[in-house]
Amino acid sequence: MRRTFMFVPAFAFLLLLAATGPVINDAGASGKPQADTPVTTVIEGLGVDTSPTLRIQSDQVGPYKNSSTLQSIIQGIGDWVLDTLNYTSSPQRKVLIDLREPVPGSGPNGGAPIAPFAFQQVRARFISKCSQYGGNMRTIPAGSTIYCPLAVAFDDASGVRYRLSMHADTFPEVNLVQVTCVATDATSKCNQWKIEPSATQLDGERKNVAKLLKVATKPRQADQDMGDFYMSFVIHVTNP
Repeated sequence: MRRTFMFVPAFAFLLLLAATGPVINDAGASGKPQADTPVTTVIEGLGVDTSPTLRIQSDQVGPYKNSSTLQSIIQGIGDWVLDTLNYTSSPQRKVLIDLREPVPGSGPNGGAPIAPFAFQQVRARFISKCSQYGGNMRTIPAGSTIYCPLAVAFDDASGVRYRLSMHADTFPEVNLVQVTCVATDATSKCNQWKIEPSATQLDGERKNVAKLLKVATKPRQADQDMGDFYMSFVIHVTNP
């Protein structure tokens, strides 16, 4: 009886290895997430108080190209990221944020919005979260447009963190950005995009309403609502 008891489990174990071995190998070889794509980002603008007035501009030092000192990518899930906030370069790449066009009555307790500065070149991180709305910048057909949330995190000169949010699910008064596929490559995949406001305001200008938040510094502490600001911008993204 002991011989039978020892032999049957051993034989069953060999059968189990034979049956499950290929399945384990197949699982390890499939389901790899798509890699990020390095891209070049160009933010329009000729400086403060130039025409047209753009509230988000470049630092006038040229395109933002993905490198070890700056991140400019389209993520595997199809979201665009430009990050100079978490990278150090020489000279340090920045963007111009202009907060001189507040939305009246949108500040704390219905008062005037509170801006940490009028305009300033800052280190910033942009992310267009198209995937949250089922969109993917990689798969937009030529000439087509999708609408996406946009978040811009930045530090002021004293190191205080702020965020401009254009996420309409969180703040119903703000506007999404529109992302248009401008051109495709030889395989019909989009390789040039244009990101701009989706709203035209009552004054006839194309600009989005964005929520300015002072980012909390302690756990369980809420971000501080500083009010709404009109933001105009034109951003070009190309691969490569």
